[in-house]
Amino acid sequence: MSRRLLWLLVFALLAACVEMPAVPATPAARPAHAALAPSPTVARTAGAVAPGATAEMAREQGGASQTPAPTTTPTPLPPLPSGELRCGIRLPIRAPDTLPETTQLPVVGSVTLEAIPEAARPAVLHMLDEPGNVGLVAYELGREEEGVYLNPDHPFPLASVVKLVHLITYAEAVQNGELDPEQPILLDELDRFYLANSDLRAHPDALADLRAEGRVYGDPPAVRLADVPRMMMQYSSNAATDYLHVLLGQERLEATILALGMSSHTAPCPFLGQFLLMTEGHAAALDYFENPERYAADVMAATLAYSGGDAAGTSRAWRGRAQRPEIETQAVYSELFNSRASAGDYARLMGMIAENQFGPWEQNVRIRSYLEWPTAFSANQQTLAWLGYKGGSLPGVLTAAYYAQPWDRARPVVVALFFHDLPATTYRQWRRTLPNDELARWLLYERDAISTLHAILSGGAYSR
Repeated sequence: MSRRLLWLLVFALLAACVEMPAVPATPAARPAHAALAPSPTVARTAGAVAPGATAEMAREQGGASQTPAPTTTPTPLPPLPSGELRCGIRLPIRAPDTLPETTQLPVVGSVTLEAIPEAARPAVLHMLDEPGNVGLVAYELGREEEGVYLNPDHPFPLASVVKLVHLITYAEAVQNGELDPEQPILLDELDRFYLANSDLRAHPDALADLRAEGRVYGDPPAVRLADVPRMMMQYSSNAATDYLHVLLGQERLEATILALGMSSHTAPCPFLGQFLLMTEGHAAALDYFENPERYAADVMAATLAYSGGDAAGTSRAWRGRAQRPEIETQAVYSELFNSRASAGDYARLMGMIAENQFGPWEQNVRIRSYLEWPTAFSANQQTLAWLGYKGGSLPGVLTAAYYAQPWDRARPVVVALFFHDLPATTYRQWRRTLPNDELARWLLYERDAISTLHAILSGGAYSR
């Protein structure tokens, strides 16, 4: 039996464990329509299960008809310990003020972009024009020296790509028996972290699909804890992320980053608090810039006050102040305070996930089952055995981290592609046309793509 046929058989058997509704042809099929988006992708599909997953894990991710509703009584979130009432316990809030490694590409000879797919060319042109605002790492595992690199060690804003840290921390807690995936979570508990109009409807869309699949049950309504990471990774719900953030704890999330050796990483802070502090305006941003410790405390205080989860029982005073900031204000706060890390660190992380380097195999499968939902798309199956993905978006920021196993490669390919400080018109246009995602997919799919892009970036001069 051929390798490709074997993988397709494995995937078909696993997919049979879940009810798979019709899905778009690509993971970027539904463009976003508003700012402060956590991801350029919101796809409506049941969670695809990673190769090698057990039937139990397939049920954990799949249709509700496979498993009866849990009988465990829902329990509210415990209050955070007093020492965790801030971000940046072990990591800095802000990255060092350093320049990217490459701010100007060399001009050597002449190259053309004809080899680049037309849909991806705007991303490459921007990379050539503004190399200091792009982080890129792409290589086949085991052939890192043949990869393409642009500012691989410089920390850029992550947007929702940081949610990979929450996923890995969650999977470890489940593996250690600290969390039960079958534990019911009241929707009211999740909704306390939802800020309307802040996530391109990622949270309500995720809940709508869970209801359609019969995975919302009980009175009052609840979901399984296992569905919360799915809401975070597949739909990019900020509310689901912040729920897990508080459940897992700031200290543990930062410890995960340190244990992974991600030396470029700044502290992750709840998305809810980040958005709420934007209502303070530009003047407050400058003050926070000079006093990052104050920001570290205020962003957590705002999160807990709004959600009602602070230990002191503070009233939800932030609710009356919550409003959607201007795009320019969002961009300022995202530039100054959004969690940052390098493309190199996230490429290495995706490689670790792709090659099952997280403890027992059950833990690896659990991580991959939440990331590999794009494998269900028929267009991906034509070229790839499996595909893992997380994207992110904030005003002026578009990020993505991928791993994939092409049929014609011995080992997986990883891509981390971070665009930063995009002009407002470019950002809005790219949210519709997604040339950044097209570039990343080309690097994953095409055997010669990495070497071709390396030649273009090395040549510097180009014809449009």
